[in-house]
Parts: sequence; C-alpha cells; structure tokens
Amino acid sequence: MRRRFLVVLLTAGLATAATAGAAEQGDPAASAETGAPASKSKPLRPAYLDLRRTPAITGDAAAGKQKAQLCFACHGENGVAPVPNFPNLAGQSTEYLYWSLVEYQRARGPESPMTPLVTALSDDDMRDLAAYFSSVSAPTAEQPGAAAPDATLIRNGERLFNDGDPQRGVPPCQGCHGVDGAGHPLARHGGSTRMQVYYRTYPSLKGQSPDYITTRLTQYRDGQLHDSSNDFIMHSVAGALDDDSIRALAAWLASRR
Repeated sequence: MRRRFLVVLLTAGLATAATAGAAEQGDPAASAETGAPASKSKPLRPAYLDLRRTPAITGDAAAGKQKAQLCFACHGENGVAPVPNFPNLAGQSTEYLYWSLVEYQRARGPESPMTPLVTALSDDDMRDLAAYFSSVSAPTAEQPGAAAPDATLIRNGERLFNDGDPQRGVPPCQGCHGVDGAGHPLARHGGSTRMQVYYRTYPSLKGQSPDYITTRLTQYRDGQLHDSSNDFIMHSVAGALDDDSIRALAAWLASRR
C-alpha cells in the first residue's frame, strides 16, 4: 500500500513538471494537452504524458472512417477486432483513443505493430480516427474465436474487479473503470469538467478479449508501459497481481456484454 501511494505521488509531481517544461519548448503532445499552438522550434518531448489535465478531444468521424481503412484489418470496420490479441475500439472515448495513438507515436513502450503505422499521422488524423471509432457502438456479440468461458475464473475475476484484494494491496478495478467495466460513470455523462475529462482517458474494458486483457495487464505489472500518468497508476495497481489473478480478470471482462 505504501509503495502504491509513493508511486502515484511521484507521478503527480513529476508529470506536471515534465509537461509544463515540454509545453514551453513547443512539444506537440504538450501543446495538445494545454490547447496552445505547437511551436515551430525543435520539440522537447516530456518524460511522459500527464493525462490528468487533457481537454476534450474532438474530430471528424466521417473523415476518420475514410482514414481508417488500414485499421480495419486488425480492429474491424465496426471496431470489433477479428483476432483476439488486438483490442476492440468501438465504444471507447475519443480522449482514450487519441492519447493511445499519441503514445504509440512516441514509441516509448514495448515494440508494437502500431508504431510504424502511426508515424506519419498528423494530429488531425489522430483526432479524426479517435472520433470515428468512438462513434461506433460497443460490441455486443461474442468475440470471434472466443473459447468457452471458465466459470471459476469468471467468478474470481468478478470478485477482484468489484472488491479488489486488500491483503495484497489490489484496489477494486471498478473505481476507475466502472461497476460493469464499461468506463467510469462520470466519463459517460458527457460534459467537459475536469473530472469528466479525467475519467475519459480511462478505457472501457467490458467485452475485450481475454488475450488482449492478459497481455496488457502483464505489461503493466512488469513495468513495460511507462509513457503516461495513467501508466504509472496501472503499474501500482497491477504490480500485486499474479498470473491467475490476471487470467481471472480477463475472463470476467471478456464475459461482459
């Protein structure tokens, strides 16, 4: 518990300083966060992105659909991934999708097939793509190729998601991702207050494939993702999860429709 508190506290202080310094130097990502125009001088990227103070993200969904033709091979035209190791994008917030693309473009995490695909994207491209996939309804059908659910894993995952594990210092996931895994309630109420925007950078997890959730939680637990304030929060949350706990959470989230 003490370690988690220290990590989050450190993140809160350093992320603000790093972002402020980058904005002064004209970093495109920092300019997007603050709403200020990007400088023509050489950008100095912040150490990581402070996603606590991001403005609402807007884009052209129709233009995004035209730009997303290449995305459909892995994520589906309807935002439902045709293979289980890629995430479903349908129903995610524009803010979450946009900043995910920014993180891939910065290429500070594990090697990903996304990195070369986003290299040439402009800020408008990323906003339009995010607007398109956030406009598509969340999936309700069974994930293609999904295995039969394990009832015991699902029960254990539901308990962990709703109640956490106080003895191991694991907080309940519903605190940030909503009681049903569909995202925090404030993020779904619209509006642009600070707290509403803050929670929109947290993803909906409901209906994601167990393969994708397992991979992502393992990356957080092992410290492989470290490019945003959200990443640091998840380091602390996932750090106490063992493999069985990760599989249980993945099974329960995949069962939610």
